[in-house]
Amino acid sequence: MARERLYREWALEERLPSEISPERARDIMVDCFATVHGPHYAHTKRLLGVSAEEADVRRSIKGILRIAFRQAKGDFEKPDRDSLYEVAEYLREKSVTWGTPAHVTATHFSEMERVLLRVRSNQN
Repeated sequence: MARERLYREWALEERLPSEISPERARDIMVDCFATVHGPHYAHTKRLLGVSAEEADVRRSIKGILRIAFRQAKGDFEKPDRDSLYEVAEYLREKSVTWGTPAHVTATHFSEMERVLLRVRSNQN
């Protein structure tokens, strides 16, 4: 029988300037995903007998985002606004397939949209 997963709520707790860098938005996305899914990743790592320290869990979360950026034909190290939107959508879809309740994914996606609206345009 599958274990009941707990999902933490996440909300941006800082006041953002009118414009932020794509890298800052990516880091906020990592924070969101780590808050929501981190406890599950830590539990799974413990079951596998590997380190479940916060730094290790965060490294795994960044790995998931790197995969998402590849799916979006983007670059984790040099994100742009378009790829960030695609990654947010990809992560929302994945979260739903992992069983994350719809209200959780909707709330977090809405919060991320508020962040992404502040990312400067792709024109460098």
